[in-house]
Amino acid sequence: MVEHILFAISAGIVTISTNLDNLVMLFGLVMVMKTARAVIGFAVAQVLILSLSLAIASGLDQTSFLHWVGYLGIVPLALGLRGFWHQMSGKDDHKIPERGAVTSVVVLFLSLSIDTLAAMTPLLADSTPAFRATALIGAAFALTGLIALASWGAPRAQNLGPRIARLDRIAPYIMVSVGLYILINSPTDAM
Repeated sequence: MVEHILFAISAGIVTISTNLDNLVMLFGLVMVMKTARAVIGFAVAQVLILSLSLAIASGLDQTSFLHWVGYLGIVPLALGLRGFWHQMSGKDDHKIPERGAVTSVVVLFLSLSIDTLAAMTPLLADSTPAFRATALIGAAFALTGLIALASWGAPRAQNLGPRIARLDRIAPYIMVSVGLYILINSPTDAM
């Protein structure tokens, strides 16, 4: 039972850390459009990303590529290193959509959630079905917390946005950690 709780917490931490940039973008969107549209777009995008992660991870169970799952850890590791590069070079390429349609918000958040997909897919693929359910529960709680924070913080977005943007600097460290964890704690340890 303790393992499941710790795994859910780990999945929640991964989800939060890979969505901090999305949260900052969500605060920005809330300032230029209705809160409900921005929050619904964020929630739909995250459900799609987690569903896709689960589908890919489950599909790997059915193939002969299961012993290669550990090498998926290279993806979050590379994204984490890319995040370090962006921090050092000062690049920031997030853009707010000009239209207020929920569809454009979903597309924006899907494009910003590739890091979540890259971190959650190997984490789910390297887990048993029971732990996958636990990870999804942890991720769902984390996303619910982010949505609640965004809804609560919408009127305070101008003050909270810069503070949360500073937290985004830890995301590359967590991505590198997840990548290394998956590379070390997987079928690749026997190779």
